Amino acid sequence: MKYTNSKTIIVLSSVNFDDSPYCVYVHDHAKALADQGFHVIVYAALRWIPFVNFFRKNRKKHYADYKGMKIIDNVEIRYFRQFSISRLFYKSKINFNGIFYYLGIRKNIKKVIENDNILFIDAHTFRIEGYVAMILKKKFNIPTTITIHGTSFRNNLCFENGLQMIKKICSSVDFVICVSDKLQSILNDMDIKNTKVIYNGSLMQPLTEDIQKKPFSIISVGNLIPQKNHLLLIKAVEILHKQYPYITLNILGDGIERERLKQYIVEHHMNDYVSLLGKVENEEVCKQMKERKIFILTSINEGFGIVYIEAMLNKCITVGTINEGIDGFIKDSINGFLIEPSVTAIIAIVEKIFNSNCSNLIDRGLSDASKLTWQNNSKNYINLFH
Repeated sequence: MKYTNSKTIIVLSSVNFDDSPYCVYVHDHAKALADQGFHVIVYAALRWIPFVNFFRKNRKKHYADYKGMKIIDNVEIRYFRQFSISRLFYKSKINFNGIFYYLGIRKNIKKVIENDNILFIDAHTFRIEGYVAMILKKKFNIPTTITIHGTSFRNNLCFENGLQMIKKICSSVDFVICVSDKLQSILNDMDIKNTKVIYNGSLMQPLTEDIQKKPFSIISVGNLIPQKNHLLLIKAVEILHKQYPYITLNILGDGIERERLKQYIVEHHMNDYVSLLGKVENEEVCKQMKERKIFILTSINEGFGIVYIEAMLNKCITVGTINEGIDGFIKDSINGFLIEPSVTAIIAIVEKIFNSNCSNLIDRGLSDASKLTWQNNSKNYINLFH
């Protein structure tokens, strides 16, 4: 394979057992870097957890699909098996899983560093890959970034050894890339100043044609887990239904909260206007968004939330959570709305939207969201080291 740029970028990631080549948003980021002519090598860890992996369904199939080296979208992916003790000793001073990751790539990555002209190493995410980036920075003195997406980072804020690890790792690399202003603010409050905000991109194309939205329609998209606060939205719609009998709510996603939410909908006789559609393909998500007027997700502990951007690209009036990851990109009453995660707040904002002309807000949201492409994301990374 020929590259128009002689420099190599190394990305540290891990494997998710889904339809993505390793981790879908990391792959989109790596592909955009490769599209600029760079040689991009992704190290994708296949985590081997004793006993758990032995009893995993379709174990052989999973591991057969992720083996050796593959080229996907001009990205060179090097899969390797990483011994993992999962969350055992997670709060220890010793980052065991980070050490195991490093041991898994040590020989291979040393050859790459010795033979290639490395522009930088980019680790996704903080806890394990970031720890390895710190080791590589100290050992080879190569420009290094850690991209913080939220979950792993926030988990480590909750205990002392985690806080110390955040400070140690982040101060050892050149840049800490934050996918939201909120994450940067948290780091700055910890006196970590080598931070940059670079938003994730979206592959979804902006909706250009005018389309008739269904009146009084609401959509929410996300995993059905407690932090997404779907039950608050359902309870709010239940109350709003008394004033707006034609209101509808579609929730797309699946997770541990599904049965609980379904039970509430059935017991409160909401089947006619609230639907749990489960996990659907991206095309169906886009179709649903095109038809719906309002997107609401009052999620907490969210790193950024690209689904908000997808809603804005589909001309939904988009409502997010104040002081969470999307706060900073969504500017309240300008390109969307920000509210507290509560039934009262949801009711108030829906009533406001139903009784307002939000055409300027929709246009501004579409314009702002259209700038968040993976191409722009990759250019921002490259500019850091140029």
